[in-house]
Amino acid sequence: MQLPDRRTVVVCIGNELIADDAAGYEVYQRLAPCPARLEYLGVGGIDLLALLDGESDLVVVDAVQLGAPPGTLHVLPWRDIPASGTGVSAHDVGVREAIEIGRILYPERMPDRVTLVGIEGRCFNMTRKFMTAEVTKAIDGAVATVRKLVQGGAHGQGG
Repeated sequence: MQLPDRRTVVVCIGNELIADDAAGYEVYQRLAPCPARLEYLGVGGIDLLALLDGESDLVVVDAVQLGAPPGTLHVLPWRDIPASGTGVSAHDVGVREAIEIGRILYPERMPDRVTLVGIEGRCFNMTRKFMTAEVTKAIDGAVATVRKLVQGGAHGQGG
């Protein structure tokens, strides 16, 4: 059960039309209903900031490329989320950069804790029908992980 003084927003990111990038979209579809506020972004980046409204916890779900085998589920606390130039996002501004910009522009709206639930992808340049089998299999695990985080599971330390 979530502590009453904590509010969580879950933001799932991913282009629903592109192979492994659709992983975030699939997690979004399977999370409803969700005890946290649930949002979807087709493309991440700076648009993430418009979805934050002073929640204490942010869980971001996205396909990542961190060098692990496809389908690997990464649960990264703020301190371990790499900059976008290292493969967290194929978007212009990654999760880390967006939150850092938000802390300057809108400090009252930024979450205390940020956790990235990343599904390691391999195919980001083909249509949706080419989603990697390992990524497809990892989606249910990502959904379960997000539910655990929302229900007060082990979040990453503050950010």
